[in-house]
Amino acid sequence: MIVWLNGPPGVGKATLAAELCRRAARARTFDAERVDRVFRRTAGLVRHGDHQDLPGWRAAVVAAVARQARGADPLLVPMTVLRRRHLEELLGGLRERGHEARHLLLDISGPALVERVEADERPDAGGWRLDDLGAYLTARRDLRALGAVVDTDDLVAQEVADEAEALINGWRAA
Repeated sequence: MIVWLNGPPGVGKATLAAELCRRAARARTFDAERVDRVFRRTAGLVRHGDHQDLPGWRAAVVAAVARQARGADPLLVPMTVLRRRHLEELLGGLRERGHEARHLLLDISGPALVERVEADERPDAGGWRLDDLGAYLTARRDLRALGAVVDTDDLVAQEVADEAEALINGWRAA
């Protein structure tokens, strides 16, 4: 099973993935941004703008995630994808390759995200995570319709992990 962990930057996708990997021996994480880094290093493949708009990038992510899914249960892909058609293409491509691909949105309100980002004391926790907040709030309704949702406003990381783990176990049992 592949679980695409979606939500705005700063909501806790990477934290959730790490916790789920700690809880399940066969769980693995795939950083789809690795594909972006390869594209950026390859002359002329990524110019200014959003790399997710490139059909070749999306195809490369599908291929890389599908390859990494072998032996993982689940493979967790923590990455923000705000365009519904891009997300549908990514999940559909994985399903066409025979994988069970699920979407899990870690939702958060604007005020709660601002509070969370401002309270983060890590040196790399910059305000850049708020740059796409408006875009997320605009896309939020479409994203909520594409799969399971965990509302994170009033939850600590362990509670988010508990809810995500219960969803994954429910999907396995279905």
